[in-house]
Amino acid sequence: MATFQGNGVSLYYETRGSGRPVVFVHGTLCDYRSWSAQVEGLSSGYKTVAYSRRYAFPNAREGDATDSTVQNNAADLAALVKGLGLEGAHVVGHSYGGFISAYFATQYPELLRSLTLINAAVAPMLISSASPAAQLGLLLRSPGVALSARRLLAGTIETIKEVQGGDPQAANRVFLPALENGRRDLPPKPAGFAGVVAANARTLKETTTKFPALTRREAGGIRAPTLVVWGDLSAPWDAGISQVLSESIPGAESSVIRGAGHFCLNEKPAEVNERLGSFLARHS
Repeated sequence: MATFQGNGVSLYYETRGSGRPVVFVHGTLCDYRSWSAQVEGLSSGYKTVAYSRRYAFPNAREGDATDSTVQNNAADLAALVKGLGLEGAHVVGHSYGGFISAYFATQYPELLRSLTLINAAVAPMLISSASPAAQLGLLLRSPGVALSARRLLAGTIETIKEVQGGDPQAANRVFLPALENGRRDLPPKPAGFAGVVAANARTLKETTTKFPALTRREAGGIRAPTLVVWGDLSAPWDAGISQVLSESIPGAESSVIRGAGHFCLNEKPAEVNERLGSFLARHS
């Protein structure tokens, strides 16, 4: 057990293996445990570092997660990388952690060797603002994407309300079905997954903070070798973001995990590890 102190935060982290560092950045409702399968699969050839962001288990932090933003989480990651001597790391981010990782790549390019984005929830790639005009434009261009995004937003609002009322299981009962667009044909999650989600239920509120601009233009400035991964059963908004990212980042590689959704890293870990391992080997 280790804790990093830097940038005004205390972050729990675990390391395994040796060699070129691979730093894993988890999404909302998750923590360092979400990467167990990837750590197990890659630590024989790399130094893996899985940490828990600001409000994630087991970090003890007071507040309601509204001081957890993409911007300061990227700064936390930079402090962690420099503080632990991990410069030149491969950075792997999932979901909201993928947004943080992509933003990190635009702000601290000297600190990473490669970037992997797994179902990265970089919302500005689809809609540049929350204005009615921008939302209407998305609805007209891609009605399936817009409707799935609206379902996610409604689920987020309801879940935050119920969690604040003392029901952390709302994150499993309400938010996950909204996130996965109501699909019932997804592979089972690993044992303990629901417990991780409930333990981190309060972190969902960080998704209501103001996002930085990270549109096609900003993504086009990323120069690190990049792999974009997503599950083919992901919600339309989710797959849409990954597709735009893969088109916008120069030279980006893309990989679609068949028979998996937003949590493809947990649903199809062997496939994700194979794609990730191959990518890292070519850029190490």
